[in-house]
Amino acid sequence: MNGRSSGDKTDQSRGVQSGLLLESSVIRLLERLSVSAKGRIRGTMQGKRRSRSLGSSLEFADFRPYVPGDDIRRIDWNVYGRSGRAFVRQYWDEQELQVHLMVDVSRSMSFDAQARNTGGDGRHAATAVASAGSSGSTSKLYYALQLAACVGYTALAGEDRVSARLFADTAREELPPLRGRGSSRRLFQFLTDAWTASLQAQEGKTATGNDDMSSAFNSPSSLPRRSGQTWLFTDGLYAEGVDRVLSALTGAGQEVVFVHLLSPDELRPDLYGELRLIDSELQTGKDVALGTGVIESYLQALDAHRNEIRTLCGKRGAGYLFVDTGIPLERTIHGVFRASGLLRG
Repeated sequence: MNGRSSGDKTDQSRGVQSGLLLESSVIRLLERLSVSAKGRIRGTMQGKRRSRSLGSSLEFADFRPYVPGDDIRRIDWNVYGRSGRAFVRQYWDEQELQVHLMVDVSRSMSFDAQARNTGGDGRHAATAVASAGSSGSTSKLYYALQLAACVGYTALAGEDRVSARLFADTAREELPPLRGRGSSRRLFQFLTDAWTASLQAQEGKTATGNDDMSSAFNSPSSLPRRSGQTWLFTDGLYAEGVDRVLSALTGAGQEVVFVHLLSPDELRPDLYGELRLIDSELQTGKDVALGTGVIESYLQALDAHRNEIRTLCGKRGAGYLFVDTGIPLERTIHGVFRASGLLRG
């Protein structure tokens, strides 16, 4: 348990029900940040980021010889005076960054809240919302939606374009591209609806999962249509397919950021004795006798899985961010996102 007060939980629950995933203190923090991109931007609309193309910004790029038809106002007369030859000044264009948010809504992402829902008195969605905020039991999905809201709001405030998509065993709902700070309400509502739908699916036992991550990205329509930056929010609990997803996204012209979320229960399991463990994705079970040796083997396997995903990201040129959902959101923004340089300011 993280020691948060019940008042904090109430505030968070009220925020979700009103379509507000982020508290005002987080919004104020995001106002000072911007989304960082590795390279020059290839977009379609005027923005604030240097493009790969030449255009009309105030940032000088290069000289080239004058040819008939060029704007004579761009001739550098100082160079002409020294060399006797006419050269025009060229400037970089500035375009917007296309930010794509992809959130994993498969069964394992909601496993904490689901366990609490089904473990006792059948409490419904509103109770699960409240329990999602405690640090020791934070739902990975709720946390992932909050982080997506943070990145999306930062991009919208920086005049970048933002779209969002949910995925599980297949590609799910999609939010068309938005632009401008005023569009943030639509983004927040989309993400809040995703959380509500997840709770309803858990309650109705209709949530789905898969052990192959690439099954949701097999169709060309499931990939971003414009080059840009894609943020993947997932627990990475897939037996296969992570490499194929990274390859497909980079092939689609995406600068990929893999945000890997795991809960405190997964990182620091407090289990002992004879238990039946349930596969959070496939819902299959296995009887085990848990002792110190088994827990140590589990932690070694978990570290190996994290390192494998980090290595795959490195090979594909993707960013890798690891998030412990037991850590308060603002600390994650400072300690993980800003420290990585992907959010700066």
